[in-house]
Amino acid sequence: MNKNLLLKTEFVLDEDIKNITTFKNVGKVAGAFYPKNQGELINTVKFLKSYKFPFLIVGNGSNLLIDDKTPLFVISTKFVEHKISRKNNVLNVSCSTTLSELYHYCCNRSLGGFEKIAGIPATVGGAIKNNASSFGQSIFDYLESIKVIKNDKIITLYKDEIDYYHHSTNLKNLLILSAKFNLKHRKKCEIINDYIYYSKLRRLSQPLGLCCGSVFKNPPNCKGAGSLIEQCRLKGFSINGAEISTQHANFILNKDNATFDDIYNLIKLCKNKVLFKYGIKLEEEVEIISKKILG
Repeated sequence: MNKNLLLKTEFVLDEDIKNITTFKNVGKVAGAFYPKNQGELINTVKFLKSYKFPFLIVGNGSNLLIDDKTPLFVISTKFVEHKISRKNNVLNVSCSTTLSELYHYCCNRSLGGFEKIAGIPATVGGAIKNNASSFGQSIFDYLESIKVIKNDKIITLYKDEIDYYHHSTNLKNLLILSAKFNLKHRKKCEIINDYIYYSKLRRLSQPLGLCCGSVFKNPPNCKGAGSLIEQCRLKGFSINGAEISTQHANFILNKDNATFDDIYNLIKLCKNKVLFKYGIKLEEEVEIISKKILG
């Protein structure tokens, strides 16, 4: 661990959760580190591990609900330099690069593959950890390999060495540094047309506002989670500052300074109602960080 490097790393004591997640619920974490490069990022992880401080590595925080009553440090990767390098159709991309940035880079070079998922407000690292997908396109479709920190060493994991499922992987406890994608050439006009088409579909079907995206995974072989929740007559139901969207019931919005408990109680309500009415147990897509759950 390099103490001089640690001193250069930006740190905010009692950081507001609204600066960490897209839910922006009320509350604070113990503190947040904002490394500016890969060296600071690795060094911060080593520091927190050496003192056995509980911590969480966060990208854009777009699939995350944090309980402010859980003592926790956060390492945010959003200020780590965003790097993309190319050799033919193969890209090396830093973990902090957003999917939107990656799409625009590829579009300008007539490389297809990210048109459908570009609207997800996630970083590449977070998208890989959660196997982000949209309209049948997944971040894993063109993934070749990733570089991660494992047992304090930088190693390469190839796609066939990773367990990945619908919006889930076995990478939760690893620090992803970068990813390699092998893409296909495509006409720029086709890439742009697809991006516009799926962006419109997203705007028409998904609400604007402070949220995490879809709260629940769609259960297999039955109606989508949003449809099940809607048929339980929960659309528009609110608890204090949190509301189940009137546009799409699989979205919970922070309408007015919602707390963790406001949002979490709506999640529990949806699960209980759907289980009682249909016998279907909804599984959260959002990652919930709370002592209530983690124990």
